[in-house]
Amino acid sequence: MSIDKELREELRQVADSMHCPPELYGRVKQSYQHYTNEKKGRSPMKKRMLAGIAAVAILIPSAVYASSYLADGIFGSSTTIEQIGGTQEDYQEIEGMLQAAKDKLTEDEFKEYVELTKQLMQLKLKITDKNGVKHEEKLTKEEQQQFEELASKLAPYFEKIKGPAKP
Repeated sequence: MSIDKELREELRQVADSMHCPPELYGRVKQSYQHYTNEKKGRSPMKKRMLAGIAAVAILIPSAVYASSYLADGIFGSSTTIEQIGGTQEDYQEIEGMLQAAKDKLTEDEFKEYVELTKQLMQLKLKITDKNGVKHEEKLTKEEQQQFEELASKLAPYFEKIKGPAKP
Protein backbone atom coordinates (compact mmCIF):
# COMPACT_ATOMS: atom_id res chain seq x y z
CA MET A 1 0.00 0.00 0.00
CA SER A 2 1.16 3.50 -0.70
CA ILE A 3 1.76 5.93 2.12
CA ASP A 4 -1.20 8.09 1.06
CA LYS A 5 -3.62 5.20 1.31
CA GLU A 6 -2.19 4.10 4.66
CA LEU A 7 -2.48 7.60 6.08
CA ARG A 8 -6.04 7.98 4.77
CA GLU A 9 -7.04 4.62 6.34
CA GLU A 10 -5.47 5.52 9.66
CA LEU A 11 -7.23 8.92 9.77
CA ARG A 12 -10.55 7.31 8.90
CA GLN A 13 -10.20 4.79 11.75
CA VAL A 14 -9.33 7.53 14.25
CA ALA A 15 -12.28 9.66 13.05
CA ASP A 16 -14.65 6.71 13.44
CA SER A 17 -13.47 6.11 16.99
CA MET A 18 -14.07 9.75 17.97
CA HIS A 19 -17.37 10.64 19.60
CA CYS A 20 -18.78 14.17 19.60
CA PRO A 21 -20.69 15.48 22.60
CA PRO A 22 -24.48 15.78 22.02
CA GLU A 23 -24.47 19.58 22.61
CA LEU A 24 -22.17 20.00 19.61
CA TYR A 25 -24.85 18.49 17.35
CA GLY A 26 -27.36 20.95 18.81
CA ARG A 27 -25.07 23.95 18.18
CA VAL A 28 -24.38 22.86 14.59
CA LYS A 29 -28.10 22.35 13.95
CA GLN A 30 -28.93 25.77 15.45
CA SER A 31 -26.19 27.45 13.39
CA TYR A 32 -27.47 25.82 10.21
CA GLN A 33 -31.08 26.88 10.92
CA HIS A 34 -29.92 30.44 11.59
CA TYR A 35 -28.05 30.46 8.27
CA THR A 36 -31.03 29.16 6.28
CA ASN A 37 -33.44 31.63 7.93
CA GLU A 38 -31.09 34.50 7.16
CA LYS A 39 -30.77 33.38 3.57
CA LYS A 40 -34.57 33.25 3.17
CA GLY A 41 -34.78 36.88 4.31
CA ARG A 42 -32.63 38.03 1.42
CA SER A 43 -34.61 36.99 -1.59
CA PRO A 44 -32.89 36.85 -4.95
CA MET A 45 -35.83 38.81 -6.39
CA LYS A 46 -34.89 41.85 -4.30
CA LYS A 47 -31.34 41.64 -5.59
CA ARG A 48 -32.56 41.42 -9.17
CA MET A 49 -34.91 44.34 -8.62
CA LEU A 50 -32.11 46.47 -7.19
CA ALA A 51 -29.80 45.50 -10.04
CA GLY A 52 -32.52 46.41 -12.56
CA ILE A 53 -33.14 49.79 -10.94
CA ALA A 54 -29.42 50.53 -10.90
CA ALA A 55 -29.12 49.58 -14.58
CA VAL A 56 -32.04 51.83 -15.53
CA ALA A 57 -30.62 54.67 -13.45
CA ILE A 58 -27.37 54.42 -15.38
CA LEU A 59 -28.70 53.70 -18.87
CA ILE A 60 -31.44 56.31 -19.17
CA PRO A 61 -29.24 59.38 -18.54
CA SER A 62 -26.54 58.01 -20.81
CA ALA A 63 -29.10 57.33 -23.54
CA VAL A 64 -30.46 60.85 -23.22
CA TYR A 65 -26.96 62.27 -23.33
CA ALA A 66 -26.07 60.17 -26.35
CA SER A 67 -29.23 61.00 -28.30
CA SER A 68 -28.75 63.42 -31.15
CA TYR A 69 -29.80 67.02 -30.89
CA LEU A 70 -32.13 68.56 -33.45
CA ALA A 71 -29.77 71.54 -33.61
CA ASP A 72 -26.99 69.22 -34.82
CA GLY A 73 -28.94 68.84 -38.06
CA ILE A 74 -28.65 72.57 -38.64
CA PHE A 75 -25.22 73.46 -37.25
CA GLY A 76 -23.38 70.17 -37.27
CA SER A 77 -22.38 70.53 -33.60
CA SER A 78 -22.25 73.00 -30.75
CA THR A 79 -18.65 73.87 -31.64
CA THR A 80 -19.93 75.68 -34.74
CA ILE A 81 -21.88 78.04 -32.50
CA GLU A 82 -18.92 78.46 -30.15
CA GLN A 83 -16.62 79.35 -33.07
CA ILE A 84 -18.72 82.40 -33.86
CA GLY A 85 -18.88 83.66 -30.28
CA GLY A 86 -21.92 81.71 -29.10
CA THR A 87 -22.14 79.64 -25.95
CA GLN A 88 -23.43 76.21 -25.00
CA GLU A 89 -26.45 77.99 -23.49
CA ASP A 90 -27.22 79.58 -26.87
CA TYR A 91 -27.05 76.15 -28.45
CA GLN A 92 -29.39 74.72 -25.81
CA GLU A 93 -31.82 77.61 -26.40
CA ILE A 94 -31.89 76.85 -30.14
CA GLU A 95 -32.38 73.15 -29.32
CA GLY A 96 -35.31 74.06 -27.05
CA MET A 97 -36.89 76.11 -29.80
CA LEU A 98 -36.53 73.24 -32.28
CA GLN A 99 -38.06 70.81 -29.75
CA ALA A 100 -41.01 73.19 -29.30
CA ALA A 101 -41.39 73.42 -33.08
CA LYS A 102 -41.39 69.63 -33.35
CA ASP A 103 -44.15 69.44 -30.74
CA LYS A 104 -46.36 72.15 -32.24
CA LEU A 105 -45.93 71.71 -36.00
CA THR A 106 -47.08 68.86 -38.20
CA GLU A 107 -44.39 66.56 -39.58
CA ASP A 108 -44.37 68.22 -43.02
CA GLU A 109 -44.39 71.71 -41.51
CA PHE A 110 -41.51 70.76 -39.23
CA LYS A 111 -39.45 69.42 -42.14
CA GLU A 112 -39.99 72.64 -44.09
CA TYR A 113 -39.30 74.72 -40.96
CA VAL A 114 -35.99 72.92 -40.39
CA GLU A 115 -34.96 73.31 -44.02
CA LEU A 116 -35.75 77.04 -44.01
CA THR A 117 -34.00 77.45 -40.67
CA LYS A 118 -30.90 75.69 -42.04
CA GLN A 119 -30.75 78.11 -44.94
CA LEU A 120 -31.29 81.12 -42.67
CA MET A 121 -28.65 79.95 -40.20
CA GLN A 122 -26.12 79.44 -43.00
CA LEU A 123 -26.60 83.06 -43.97
CA LYS A 124 -26.40 84.18 -40.31
CA LEU A 125 -23.20 82.19 -39.82
CA LYS A 126 -21.74 83.88 -42.89
CA ILE A 127 -22.35 87.40 -41.52
CA THR A 128 -21.39 86.74 -37.89
CA ASP A 129 -17.79 87.24 -36.76
CA LYS A 130 -15.93 85.40 -33.99
CA ASN A 131 -17.23 87.84 -31.38
CA GLY A 132 -20.87 87.18 -32.31
CA VAL A 133 -21.34 90.55 -34.04
CA LYS A 134 -23.44 90.50 -37.23
CA HIS A 135 -22.17 92.33 -40.31
CA GLU A 136 -25.06 92.33 -42.77
CA GLU A 137 -22.97 94.23 -45.30
CA LYS A 138 -21.10 90.96 -45.98
CA LEU A 139 -24.16 89.63 -47.83
CA THR A 140 -24.59 90.21 -51.54
CA LYS A 141 -27.87 91.70 -52.80
CA GLU A 142 -29.14 88.23 -53.73
CA GLU A 143 -28.24 86.89 -50.30
CA GLN A 144 -29.94 89.85 -48.59
CA GLN A 145 -33.08 89.20 -50.64
CA GLN A 146 -32.89 85.49 -49.79
CA PHE A 147 -32.45 86.40 -46.11
CA GLU A 148 -35.61 88.53 -46.17
CA GLU A 149 -37.59 85.84 -48.03
CA LEU A 150 -36.54 83.19 -45.52
CA ALA A 151 -37.49 85.45 -42.61
CA SER A 152 -40.94 86.08 -44.14
CA LYS A 153 -41.48 82.35 -44.83
CA LEU A 154 -40.50 81.48 -41.25
CA ALA A 155 -42.75 84.12 -39.65
CA PRO A 156 -45.95 81.98 -39.76
CA TYR A 157 -44.07 79.06 -38.23
CA PHE A 158 -42.82 81.26 -35.40
CA GLU A 159 -46.41 82.34 -34.71
CA LYS A 160 -47.54 78.69 -34.56
CA ILE A 161 -44.66 77.76 -32.26
CA LYS A 162 -45.41 80.58 -29.85
CA GLY A 163 -49.17 79.81 -29.97
CA PRO A 164 -51.05 76.94 -28.27
CA ALA A 165 -49.84 73.35 -28.63
CA LYS A 166 -51.26 71.18 -31.42
CA PRO A 167 -54.04 68.75 -30.35
